[in-house]
Amino acid sequence: MPEVIPLIEHQSFNSQDIEKIKNLNLAFQQTDYLRVPKYLGIYDYCASYYIGASWLVKNELAVIVTPKMENIDFVTMFLSALEVDTKNESDYFAQCYGIQFDEPTIETDEQLNQLTPLLVLHFISLLERLVKRGLKKDYFIREENLKTKVKGRLLFTKHLQKNVFQQRSDRMYCQFQEYTDDIPENRLLKKALLFADRIINNYESLKAQSSYSEIQSRLSKLKNRLGSISDEIEPYQVQKLSTNKLFKEYKEAIRVAKMLLRRYDYSISEASQEQHTTPPFWIDMSRLYEMWVLSNLQKKSINEVLFQEKGFYGRQIADFVIKEEKLILDAKYKPDYQNNSYVDINDIREISGNARDESLLPDISEDYSPRCVILYPGDECELLPESNKLFCEQGTKIPHYRNFSKISVNLPIMKI
Repeated sequence: MPEVIPLIEHQSFNSQDIEKIKNLNLAFQQTDYLRVPKYLGIYDYCASYYIGASWLVKNELAVIVTPKMENIDFVTMFLSALEVDTKNESDYFAQCYGIQFDEPTIETDEQLNQLTPLLVLHFISLLERLVKRGLKKDYFIREENLKTKVKGRLLFTKHLQKNVFQQRSDRMYCQFQEYTDDIPENRLLKKALLFADRIINNYESLKAQSSYSEIQSRLSKLKNRLGSISDEIEPYQVQKLSTNKLFKEYKEAIRVAKMLLRRYDYSISEASQEQHTTPPFWIDMSRLYEMWVLSNLQKKSINEVLFQEKGFYGRQIADFVIKEEKLILDAKYKPDYQNNSYVDINDIREISGNARDESLLPDISEDYSPRCVILYPGDECELLPESNKLFCEQGTKIPHYRNFSKISVNLPIMKI
């Protein structure tokens, strides 16, 4: 059996594991912004913000990193993130996690046994958007033994075999084009939808979630909408499906559908069993937390919340900007902010720089200090203000820094 080293976010390897890993000469490196992490972003023998499973030596030594905050409800976080339906935010969410299906699977623990539900939820959300905007239709060549009419062209040989020789004078075996949504791309989506339905109905750990009935309802509506579409498509056809000629909205849905089918090796019977192994995968918890905060802000904010807004030089990016209130907010996935005396000076510098970027907050006078808020996960959730104007008044002031405050936006916790 391959050896698995368990870690928690930001935890270092123990001395014995460090010596073992040193002999492997692995090229650990810090992960650049919006890049796929190598070895779960482990650097200097310490875990980062990425959780998941990764091979250090294929089939011999793996590492599993679990969240530093116990019993996080990934399902609720993903559902909230998926409610954000604009291209910028959707593209950003697509980079919150990744899966390496070409690698051997790794034995995982129950806490990380949420990968498949996350994949299913992502697919459901993408498919709902496609259905809302209209499924793609195309001309599809069909053959049918029609009654008393010719449509398209008569297939003479088949007509002889099936009709003339059988003395069926009222039939015409024809080949014709039909403008329909029953095309290979949609058949792939239908097949993945049936897999998703089977997975959800057999995932015991998901049935305990409060969102389970909502997910079932959404699946039922999608099955009704795709009821006329066949799911008859072979694995080799799935592999050959291209996205470059599809509507732009199809690209991500096709990608996730393929991931879902590959997760179970295209076998519907495999989808009936809850998995206790996983292909190597990663989830960027800091980025997912930003999406969770965004979904909360959009429910509370009166004015428009700009997300991942680029500053003047492009490399400087603000998590959230509310220009009408001259307000800069930054989500920091750092529970240390629960401590009243904790301050990360690099966070202060980053947010202060954003607050003084004229492209982010125009028309700021020389003698005005923009308001800055750090949003962090805490033990006791402070309710987000009903009005943007109350952010600084309701939050906890950060000592020694003018117009700096913090508000906790907690991660959802599973009820065990």
